[in-house]
Amino acid sequence: MTFASRVMGILLFVVLAAVSCPYAFDLPDEAFRHLAGAAADPCSICAKQEMKKAFAILDKRFAPGAVIRTSGECRLVKAGNEAGNGFTLSCYPSERLIGSLGQDDQVPQLVLAFYTGQEKLVGISGKDFTAAEPAELFRAAKPGTVFEGELKLIPYAYGDGPAYNYFPQANKLQVHCIVVSLKAASGN
Repeated sequence: MTFASRVMGILLFVVLAAVSCPYAFDLPDEAFRHLAGAAADPCSICAKQEMKKAFAILDKRFAPGAVIRTSGECRLVKAGNEAGNGFTLSCYPSERLIGSLGQDDQVPQLVLAFYTGQEKLVGISGKDFTAAEPAELFRAAKPGTVFEGELKLIPYAYGDGPAYNYFPQANKLQVHCIVVSLKAASGN
């Protein structure tokens, strides 16, 4: 094997790794900064411009089919009961994001929501419902329980983006997904 072919093999591996689906800890901080700025801006036109910038980024990062996998640095956490079937992430918000916000900016709440045959949302297809086993594991856990797992983003016809909704009054980004795999993290 020549040096050039080895280098090409390494480059191909690096490119494929970079193009793969986002991991839970690879969140678009820039989009969250725009949403935080929009929530704090008293100028409604300025806030809409900030949201438009955020949505352009989120449309790419939170597209249907994207996969979020947990890692040792970033895990799924069962959100409080007000979030329904929702997770937050142990790595969100990052210290880098918090440090980059203005004095009046509030970090948007991030909820990764899933649906079942019993807990539906108009606009979510039945093929995108989470199976009974991970849903039952989630329901049996208390808020704050930490999980390892994999989520796949699903399309939502009535969203602000292809797989999410942003609720400005609550400063909440809800990303729609299906739970592919889920297990309680060790130490729970």
